[in-house]
Amino acid sequence: MNDLLSRRAFLKYSLATGAAVVAKDHIVGGVKAQPAVRVTPVDKLTVWVLTDNYFDSLRADVKITKRYRVQTGRSIHAEHGVSFFVETSVAGKTSSCMFDYGLDPAGVLNNIALLGVDVGRVDAFGLSHGHFDHYASAVGILKHNQARIPRGTPFYVGEEAFVRRYVLRPGAAEPTDLGQLRREDLEALGLRVLEVKTPRRWWPSARRCRTNSS
Repeated sequence: MNDLLSRRAFLKYSLATGAAVVAKDHIVGGVKAQPAVRVTPVDKLTVWVLTDNYFDSLRADVKITKRYRVQTGRSIHAEHGVSFFVETSVAGKTSSCMFDYGLDPAGVLNNIALLGVDVGRVDAFGLSHGHFDHYASAVGILKHNQARIPRGTPFYVGEEAFVRRYVLRPGAAEPTDLGQLRREDLEALGLRVLEVKTPRRWWPSARRCRTNSS
């Protein structure tokens, strides 16, 4: 397995190199199998892994990685889910986005608090795809931070993000309902849902374009 890139590792690397690269005043969104999008190097890129399948508090830090160290009663929550917070800096300007949301909102919110991440200062939200381990915590996390997220903040999704899905588990005769992410739930929180089919730039300057409707 050392020569193989796992799906989650691929997602992390894709996020760092494509979906959250800032070109001057904008974050560039990458979509595989699509025409290339112009990318400008950033001065600094920081990716917080808000949740993943695995967490190791004892593993040593390396040059580009810093791990949270557990304390009594204060530990990172690992789960069957994945979520990232991305911050970029170019010419002294900082931009940020949240990308995927994990499965359990209580666990992800716990990690957000321990890592000191401020969801209220994001310029855009994004969802890689519509599987429940990527979207299930979205509404809970956004609702918890709703008072600090400006109305009209963009929430980018691809095709089939709002499809209801089922899984037939081994030995089961009937499929299990995995639920679905609903556009109306996101819009009810004041977000501007944008469905895209091609690469798009995530504009931090969108803060100036957000609606003021109540």
